[in-house]
Amino acid sequence: MYIKIITGFRKEQKYTIPAEEAHKAYYLFLNPDKRGVFSNGVAVEGSTIKGIEPDYHATMGWNETHILDGDDWNEIASKNIDRKMQAFLSKGKEVGYLASGDIKVLATPLELPKPQDNKVSQLTAQLAEKMKA
Repeated sequence: MYIKIITGFRKEQKYTIPAEEAHKAYYLFLNPDKRGVFSNGVAVEGSTIKGIEPDYHATMGWNETHILDGDDWNEIASKNIDRKMQAFLSKGKEVGYLASGDIKVLATPLELPKPQDNKVSQLTAQLAEKMKA
């Protein structure tokens, strides 16, 4: 999965990075005086970042000139790509806010939690309640 860092209005001012590094992009966006380099070699200065958004074209393997239509959005939704992407962006924003210079946090790729069995989740919640008492 991939996201785009937008640094301007021209098409060459959009950079694709792995979604696992969304937290780095948000950190740089929130700290405009910092610079960062991503695993694919993209290097940006925080002050140049204008936006961060999903890159569905790269994620799906489509040509960037392809115009997304209803069938494309249905395919994205059927594969839960839209939900996973929003989860990466949300988690990235959260970690980016919390990082505040912690290099270890920024160096660690984001991972989405794996879905848990409902029974396990219920037992975990019950155990947490017992420990509160």
